[in-house]
Amino acid sequence: MTEKSSIRWSQEMATGVDVIDSQHQNLLQMVNGAYQELDKEVSEIVFQRVTKELLSYAIYHFQTEEHLMKEYGYFEECPEEAALHVDEHRSFSAKVVAARDSVNSEVKEEMEQILEFLNNWILNHTQNVDLKLGGFISLKEKQRGTEANG
Repeated sequence: MTEKSSIRWSQEMATGVDVIDSQHQNLLQMVNGAYQELDKEVSEIVFQRVTKELLSYAIYHFQTEEHLMKEYGYFEECPEEAALHVDEHRSFSAKVVAARDSVNSEVKEEMEQILEFLNNWILNHTQNVDLKLGGFISLKEKQRGTEANG
């Protein structure tokens, strides 16, 4: 695996919601760390541990986002986007679990493909779906501030 596979955080990825952005940075660091670990030692045990940690953190992150969706009324005001967002979370989790269950520790390429999938999913999800949520939350925060000062 190469350094070019890793994704570095950039401001274009920022949603404007500190907790989401911080968790996205942590997810990227975890994926990048997984690449480095699997470069050193390719074994099913390492792969299972790394993907378990990633999946656990991703689920924690998804719960955070979904809590914010409820708190800010995203489900009511943008039901289709909210449903798509949650579906992406569930699909991601299912794919990671399926990949963990099916990986053959003898095939390094399979592990690399799964990490590539994680990298690409994080990039696409954060830059498309999460940016919409971030914009929505930022707008609601401004409205709350205006109402409080009004």
